[in-house]
Amino acid sequence: MTHPAKKSTTVIIGLLIFIIAVPLTIGTVLWHNSRINALSTLSNCNVRTGCILPGGAVIQFTPPADITKPFDINMHHVPASVQRISIHFTMRNMDLGFNRTDFKPQGQGIWTAHHAVLPVCVDERNDFLGDLTLDGRHYNIVFTAP
Repeated sequence: MTHPAKKSTTVIIGLLIFIIAVPLTIGTVLWHNSRINALSTLSNCNVRTGCILPGGAVIQFTPPADITKPFDINMHHVPASVQRISIHFTMRNMDLGFNRTDFKPQGQGIWTAHHAVLPVCVDERNDFLGDLTLDGRHYNIVFTAP
């Protein structure tokens, strides 16, 4: 004899898992594809002195000596048409979770992201990838932290 309560509970749990898993999977795939389809990868830039993006905007920051500490990121010469800027830090071939930091406009083409934090790697690596997004356009910035 089957218990209708157990059967309906199983169905509800299955539906909840489906409702959560499908959007999460789609979101992850779209985010990963946007990183792969970056307009440009800036691999020879020094984030401490500034990296020039295509179009002339400059991103500059100094990763802290203790990478568990927050730091600020500045962008200059940002076109007035830009409405949203964010950066997500990760490492090549390693998923370190979601850690997007949003920039706020300061006026005159200057944007700042306060209290950005680098993800911590248990392998003690210091090679990072910043996935910078300006109004949906992605740029990969390769850098090392002290």
